[in-house]
Amino acid sequence: MTARNTTLPMDSKQSPGTPLPAYLRENQVLQSLPISKSSLWRLVAADKLKVVRISKRMTLFSAQSVLDYLADCEKKGRK
Repeated sequence: MTARNTTLPMDSKQSPGTPLPAYLRENQVLQSLPISKSSLWRLVAADKLKVVRISKRMTLFSAQSVLDYLADCEKKGRK
């Protein structure tokens, strides 16, 4: 099993100094957090991650809420 990257993904066209997008797709969040898709949706249900439903089939995740969750995990010592 390989470890996942714990930083937010950048678009291949972005340079390192470019600010993050305000919202991320599900697959981008899963690249950043070492959790399953089911666990991701449990975090949404527990109001730990903020989402915006664009349509029936598209949900965007607040990049700031993902960063806040990662910071909270670091404070608590979870990985």
